[in-house]
Amino acid sequence: MFDEEDNEEDEGLFDARFKQELERFEEMLTEKTAYYFDAEILEQIIEHFIIQNQLKKGLKAANFGKKQHPSNSVFDLRKAQILSTIGQLKESLLILQTLEKSEPYNPEIFITKASVFSQLRDHSKAIKYFEKAIEISEEFNYLEELEEIRFDLAMEYESINNFQKAIKVLDEILANNAENEAAIYEIAYCYERIGNFDKCIEYYTRYIDNNPYSFTAWYNLGNIYFLKENLEKAIWAYDYSIIINEDFASAHFNLANIYMQMNDYENALIAYQRCAEIDTNDALTLSYLGEAYERLERYDEALDCYQRSKELNPEIAEPWLGIGIIFELQGNIPQALGFLEQAVLLQPDNANFRLVYGETLFKAMRLTEAESELERAVQLDPEYGEAVVLLAKIKANFSLEDALDFILGLKNLYELDYEVRIMLVALFWQLEKRIEALLLFKKEYLIEKDSAKTLFLYLPEAEEIPDFLKIIDTNND
Repeated sequence: MFDEEDNEEDEGLFDARFKQELERFEEMLTEKTAYYFDAEILEQIIEHFIIQNQLKKGLKAANFGKKQHPSNSVFDLRKAQILSTIGQLKESLLILQTLEKSEPYNPEIFITKASVFSQLRDHSKAIKYFEKAIEISEEFNYLEELEEIRFDLAMEYESINNFQKAIKVLDEILANNAENEAAIYEIAYCYERIGNFDKCIEYYTRYIDNNPYSFTAWYNLGNIYFLKENLEKAIWAYDYSIIINEDFASAHFNLANIYMQMNDYENALIAYQRCAEIDTNDALTLSYLGEAYERLERYDEALDCYQRSKELNPEIAEPWLGIGIIFELQGNIPQALGFLEQAVLLQPDNANFRLVYGETLFKAMRLTEAESELERAVQLDPEYGEAVVLLAKIKANFSLEDALDFILGLKNLYELDYEVRIMLVALFWQLEKRIEALLLFKKEYLIEKDSAKTLFLYLPEAEEIPDFLKIIDTNND
């Protein structure tokens, strides 16, 4: 107890002395005169100004310190650090190059130099100097800053997307300090970027064990479970994130997206509503809320959301698409086309938007325009089976042979959804290529029983054609 009181008394005396010296320095600046200061006190004054972001005063203190103590290189180093912070990078480098020659074993010089090159986006040189600082620190047993230097090095590797190297450096940190939370969090992010989701989950879980109330960690864990397509676990993680911070809009938004994917539109609606309450001016959230209402066939509320979204940001395509879809569902094709066309203009490389627009053009019997939209959709996404089938239907309106040639010409025909090949069955049959139609249907039906329903959709008379029914009955036995 006696020792603790002595320590507190010593700290109090030191603080009082520093405050007095700081006031004296401030007074000197005001009066534009010169007092003598101990080098150690001046260094502390500079550090105080840096911490307080009073960089002009810090620079004055560094220049003053150099005048009073010309042989003390610490003032040059602090000046270089301040100059780098205020963006005078070339001036900072000139000082650091001189210091490097006179003090080749001072790791702080190389750390500062690495930071300057990092700001210049010369990441290879930044990495080189961080590694040099680590080498010196290890050689001369300067271990206090080693963990921080390695962390900065890992960030530099991340800057050039070399996540494997970043992981290696972060592993070194954790080998020496398993509780370094920043390193745990960062290594989880790196594993996420290289697609090793199991490792990512391991480290996020480890971080959460130490920080159970970190809503961002729970949120990131939810994102990884979503990427692994483990929707139940993703919901579980997002729920915890929301419990900790009920106003975290991103967690509500992602949770709503999962419910939409699961066709649970009621819960999706609730989550989007909460997200919209938190961020009242987010046009995209309002558009997604409109889609949830749309899926629940609450069209008036959906249109209201889409309209508000469009007014907030007329440059996003989603509300234009949503309004167009509702008008199409309500049979108002001419009005629907105007909104769908605008959606495509805003997102010309969105294959799904072109499919919706092309389908509506098809219903309006504007077949040439529909064909053009669907061809572009397939160009954008050659694996988009639904667009391929619709394009084949449109081509069949002009020529069955052209539709057949189109599907047979697909290089990825047997990699697409089975619906595309069932469309081919229908075309074979309509062109009286009966053997080809039956052989292909039998092959597809053995793999996917739902192909029978699809065949009856594309070729309704097949329900009364004995050859097709025989294949279905035989294989059901």
